[in-house]
Amino acid sequence: MEAQTPAKVIRKVRKRIEVSQEGLARLLNATKGAVQHWERGRNNPDLARLNALRQLCPPGAERKELDSLIKQTQSRLAPLPNFKPGEVGKPGEPGSTGTIGVPGGSFIYLRRENHKLQRQVARLEALVARRTEQLRILEDLATELQREMSKLRAGQDVAPAAVAAATTSSAE
Repeated sequence: MEAQTPAKVIRKVRKRIEVSQEGLARLLNATKGAVQHWERGRNNPDLARLNALRQLCPPGAERKELDSLIKQTQSRLAPLPNFKPGEVGKPGEPGSTGTIGVPGGSFIYLRRENHKLQRQVARLEALVARRTEQLRILEDLATELQREMSKLRAGQDVAPAAVAAATTSSAE
């Protein structure tokens, strides 16, 4: 089987699902010009759009080609290290830190990235908690303000009635 270019794969999938370039653009939240560029090979869609296109494509040869294109794009964007499970990085080898199971210290890198993400999540959770508290305070203030406005309106309604009663009693 010959290697398919992303442009040919996208065109085949579009023809398979029987939509126009404009229709595909609407389905993938892209422009018609972007779809034209993809099909001409001037640029490639991002991974999210390829995955969305995969969901639209019925099972068959086109979907398999699209799957291989997605894998190719994933490997280009975020290549995974080539290692066998249980492989031990030996000290002294280039790029090895002696980490068990993952050569080149990738495990350490993943732990660092995980730690960074955990800190970021903690910061975001704290921010959400502060914003929630601020929102609660604003809602309480709005409720209190509405009560005060009701009292003032009730006081204004009573005041004209009291003035009218005083005027009628003095006129008698």
